[in-house]
Amino acid sequence: MKNKMIILLCLSAFVLLLSFPGNALAGKPALKLGVNLDTTGYAAWLGEPELRAIQLYAEQVNAKGGIDGHPLELVVYDNQSNPERSSANVKKMIQRDKVAAIIGTSINATSNAAKPMAQADRVTMYSLSGSFEPNYADSYTFASFVHATEQVENIYDYLAKKGIKRVAVLCANDSTGQTWLELTTRISKKFGMQIATERFNINDMDVTSQLAKLKAINPQALIVGVSGKSNAVVAKNFNQMGFKIPYITGSGNISESFMKLMEGNEPDTLLLPGAYFVVWKDLPASYPQKKIMQEFSDAFGKKFGKLPDIYAVVAYDAARVTVEAMRRVKAQGPQDSGRIRAEIEKIKNFPAVYGGAYSFDKNDHRGLKKEYAPMIQVKDGKFRLAR
Repeated sequence: MKNKMIILLCLSAFVLLLSFPGNALAGKPALKLGVNLDTTGYAAWLGEPELRAIQLYAEQVNAKGGIDGHPLELVVYDNQSNPERSSANVKKMIQRDKVAAIIGTSINATSNAAKPMAQADRVTMYSLSGSFEPNYADSYTFASFVHATEQVENIYDYLAKKGIKRVAVLCANDSTGQTWLELTTRISKKFGMQIATERFNINDMDVTSQLAKLKAINPQALIVGVSGKSNAVVAKNFNQMGFKIPYITGSGNISESFMKLMEGNEPDTLLLPGAYFVVWKDLPASYPQKKIMQEFSDAFGKKFGKLPDIYAVVAYDAARVTVEAMRRVKAQGPQDSGRIRAEIEKIKNFPAVYGGAYSFDKNDHRGLKKEYAPMIQVKDGKFRLAR
């Protein structure tokens, strides 16, 4: 069944390539963009909207004549949220499919597994994980979201302004949780925060023992380092134990799926570092990116019958940035991947549907500054700018 899904996804990409009217794309060979996403497995709730957004963008590109007349062809593989499969997918994309660049994956673990293969073959790879680190020597990888380091700084800055000094930190034992544990611990010193930390297993159905230990320090806020359904477990126990303090988690949880997971367990004060797209309807008409935010939201809703979440947004932006670089270098195929990397590094002030603008360089392969990750509050079942 899983292999069938991979085949169907690849076929859908092929059909996508051929489905556009006119002969404008008939004269030049296709440029292949690899898409390595977690569309099944633990992170499927991330991969599914990401894939839809990339497919939407490919349709839009091809409807406008492709990339300098070259059709954009998506080569799509499901890594099943499995690091080994993620690595194998990238190997096939590079060696067999001859992709010019790769978008993926959805989470840190599968991105880290894919990185060595892309790096060794000098193929540009754009991760969609907020925890993935793309900034290292001679890096061929890029990454979405404002970096988790700056998200944690924004959290502590917000808490400090509220007069909060004692913080409890509860993190899962997966790679995302490890990243959040390290960052919240290290950055707490910069802000003079007193913290206590605990870990839990990603599959635990009860974390009351960990919360009881954290409650002993009389915390003024709780930071939860995990994405997805585990947050609902923590929130349920949090409420059962009578906590009345802010509950803060990462931007990876900003989605409709997260809202549904938290139904019936939503803490009184639920906060996340987010993105301006999440609250685009509340932004003034003068906000520079509001127009492209609305255009994307409308197009996604029309095609898929649902509103896009933050994962759809980062995937759409990653495709926009990558294709912009391909267009600038007049890419002809995989031999141009190194030039694609170099061109992304030259992109400055590129409007982001995420909010703000992308400005990359050799030392910054995210291109988004911390001010583009405002604190968001869940209020009455909706995301609002926190005050």
